[in-house]
Amino acid sequence: MHDCGIAIFVWSTVMAYDGDKLKQGPKNWADFWDTKKFPGKRALRKGARYNLEFALMADGVKPEDVYKVLATKAGADRAFNKLTQLKSSIQWWEAGAQPPQFLVAGDVVMASAYNGRIDAAQREGKNLKITWTNQIYDLEYFGIVTGTPNRDAAYKLLAQAASADGQAEYARNIAYGPTNTKALAKLDAKVLAGLPTAPANAKGALEFNIRFWADQGEALEKRFASWATQ
Repeated sequence: MHDCGIAIFVWSTVMAYDGDKLKQGPKNWADFWDTKKFPGKRALRKGARYNLEFALMADGVKPEDVYKVLATKAGADRAFNKLTQLKSSIQWWEAGAQPPQFLVAGDVVMASAYNGRIDAAQREGKNLKITWTNQIYDLEYFGIVTGTPNRDAAYKLLAQAASADGQAEYARNIAYGPTNTKALAKLDAKVLAGLPTAPANAKGALEFNIRFWADQGEALEKRFASWATQ
């Protein structure tokens, strides 16, 4: 049981590519699926989550309609059919560290990736680029366990973690978006440009629907596992 909880930061799954290898990168998920325009392998996470949403957006579904469509049998079929079109060009990843490694090695021409992993590679001097169009973002929470003897200290930690100064400092160290909007005003343009919550990056973003996946995820993951081995 939680005594209380608070959203601390926003991270996202994005499209990434190597700026040294692609001067003109993909602009959207339809480009990610376009193997004529961008020949080569693509890296996607081995699982149904994110991929079914990306597949529908590549097929022209608006972000705000994705979960409504995916909740229907016809919508799920549409997502899997779209994934099948790309299947022969997919290199699967299972750990967050893999997409930047695949990109730098030239194993793939583009990849879905956690934005924090791409940020870390950029800080190491890698010329990896992010296309933010139709990113899928999610929130991380801190909670206090009911009955903790450290409740007062925990509240102090939450207050610090949720403060504009605390969140701004966090964003400077890893490119996760503050949930306290006042933190954005404390950040310079360079830091802002790498955050999922920066206005330019957040346009057309899709919030990961945890309720949908809690409800339908088991069936979709089973279907994905079966589809992946075919």
